[in-house]
Amino acid sequence: MAILPSGLVAPGLPYLVVLGLGALLTTLLLFGFEPPVGKRHVVALLPWMAIGGITHGFYQVPGLYPAWVAPLFSAPTVYVTTYVLVATVWLLLILLGTATGNLGRVGTYLGAAGLGVLIVFLGAMVWQGIAPAVEFSPMWPTLAFVISLAVTAVTYFLVSLRWTGAVARTGIAGAAVVFAHTFDGVITMIGYDILGSTERTPIPAAIMDFAGSLPTAAYIGSGWLFLVVKVLIATFVVVTFADYVEEEPTYGSLFFVVITAVGLGPAVNNFVLFTLG
Repeated sequence: MAILPSGLVAPGLPYLVVLGLGALLTTLLLFGFEPPVGKRHVVALLPWMAIGGITHGFYQVPGLYPAWVAPLFSAPTVYVTTYVLVATVWLLLILLGTATGNLGRVGTYLGAAGLGVLIVFLGAMVWQGIAPAVEFSPMWPTLAFVISLAVTAVTYFLVSLRWTGAVARTGIAGAAVVFAHTFDGVITMIGYDILGSTERTPIPAAIMDFAGSLPTAAYIGSGWLFLVVKVLIATFVVVTFADYVEEEPTYGSLFFVVITAVGLGPAVNNFVLFTLG
């Protein structure tokens, strides 16, 4: 069975070269500067992950991007584009923090910058939503976001009762992992069962197809099983890698960043698509 989602597009060679060189250069510079990285950076990077999801969502709206820009935000290229953007901003903030003696606040500035950019993109989404050709439908996506917050709070509380030490070691970074994948599970469930969307990634599609074959499908739909799987996987990551985050805070936190991004990016992408009808 295929495991990659449908709709993957490889950009032209010039885009691959530019993005490849950009990713390589920014990565080497970050390794050279060795900025302090901790659990709070997982949260600081949340807005940037959401920006990646939004920009890919805009890519899926026909005619929204100029033809020369669109390949940068196709899947999976959007991950590299977002990485290069974040790494560039991070490097500039490191230079600014070094010059002003506020290197310890770079993570805070990184999160604030991402939040500012995210607000601009959310405004652009609303502006696009009021276009006559678009069916602006923010109710279900917003409800999915609120439900995800509630499910995350309950899940993390229950996990803390059983694995108190793991939650203490991962802290807010662990909560970010659980929220990202819970949000992806909830909004996918709502899209599949209520909004009639299809799933383009084979494994989630297979999970929901299996749930649809159960007797419970007539009463609670098919998306619930995907949500359960996502929450269990996120919880497993938090509990299993808690020691790694404590012993290797830099690489452990970066690992949590990657795990969070692969949940939050698709979730926000669905949020955009469902909101714009």
